[in-house]
Amino acid sequence: MTEVSRASLQTDLANALERNNRLAARVRQLEKRLSQSFGAKVSVAFCGSTAGVKLG
Repeated sequence: MTEVSRASLQTDLANALERNNRLAARVRQLEKRLSQSFGAKVSVAFCGSTAGVKLG
């Protein structure tokens, strides 16, 4: 059986935490884009105009 060093485990943990932070930031970015897109579509549906609304 292969021994795993404490330093190796700490490095793996640090890398996993960094990846988690990057993924969380990406999720927030996608949620913001989805919210903006949804808001624009609702605005068009209820107001009938895209004036002042950035679509896309």
